[in-house]
Amino acid sequence: MDFQGHVNNVAISNLVQEARTQALTGTPVEELFGTGVVVVTQDVEFLAPFTVDGYPLDVEVWCSRLGIARVLLEYRARHHGVDVARARGWVCPFDFTNSRPARLRPAEHATFEAMAGAPTQWADLQLRDVGEIGDAVDVLVRWSDVDRYGHVNNVSLADYLQEARIEATTSWTPAMRRAGERNWVVARQDIAYRHQVHPEIGHCQVHTALTRVGRTSVTLAAAIPTDEGTAVEAATVLVCVDRDSGAAVPIDDTTRSVLETHLAG
Repeated sequence: MDFQGHVNNVAISNLVQEARTQALTGTPVEELFGTGVVVVTQDVEFLAPFTVDGYPLDVEVWCSRLGIARVLLEYRARHHGVDVARARGWVCPFDFTNSRPARLRPAEHATFEAMAGAPTQWADLQLRDVGEIGDAVDVLVRWSDVDRYGHVNNVSLADYLQEARIEATTSWTPAMRRAGERNWVVARQDIAYRHQVHPEIGHCQVHTALTRVGRTSVTLAAAIPTDEGTAVEAATVLVCVDRDSGAAVPIDDTTRSVLETHLAG
C-alpha cells in the first residue's frame, strides 16, 4: 500500500505478472519462463482502489489474440468481488542468444488456444517519444530490479516511470504532491517496451512531459532513452480526486494555470 492508503499501481502490475506466471505454471508454456519470454506492451486501467486486508486478489487470465510468435493476454482483477483493475499486454517468446523473437511451439500454441477468450474494448492512449524533451530524472538500477534473463524487469521499469513522474510533477507545483488536499491517482497507464534495459547501464534517465490538462485529469508521456534508442514509451492518466470521498474533482484554476505552462509542444 502507498501513502494514499491503497494498493499502489505498480504493485498491481506486479500482481498481474504473478497471476500470469501462476496461470501458466504446470503447462507446456512454463518452460518459456526459463528459455525466454518478453513483455512487449502492458496496458492497465485502474478501476477502483483497494487495500491490503488479508483477502486475496482474484485475477482472471485469458488469451484474446494469438499469433505465430506473440500472444495478447488479458486480465481482470477483483477484490471482494469488485472489479479493481483490468490489463492487457503482448508477450512473445524470445531467443536471447540471437536477440530475436521465437515461434511458439505446437504445445505452447495449444495451451494459449485453450485459454481463448473474447477481447475487451479499449480506447488507445497515444504514445509519444519524449526522450529529448520533458523533465529528466535519474533513477538508479537496483540489484532487485533484474530478472532471470539478465535485464531490468518490466514491472521495475514501471516503477522507474512512477518515481520520475512524482518527482517531475511535484517540481511543477506543490498541488501535485501526493499528501495535499487532493490526491492524484493513476487511472490508466499504457507502456510499450521497445528493447531491453541491461543493469550495466547503472541508472536510467526517465523523461516525463505533460501532454494534456483536462477538467479533472492530466495526461503524461514518458520515455527512457538509452544508447540503443528509446527503450520504453508510456502514457499515464492521473485523476485529481477528493481525499476523503475518492471522487474525481475539477483541477483548481491556480493549479491548472501552472500546469499549462509545462505543456509539451
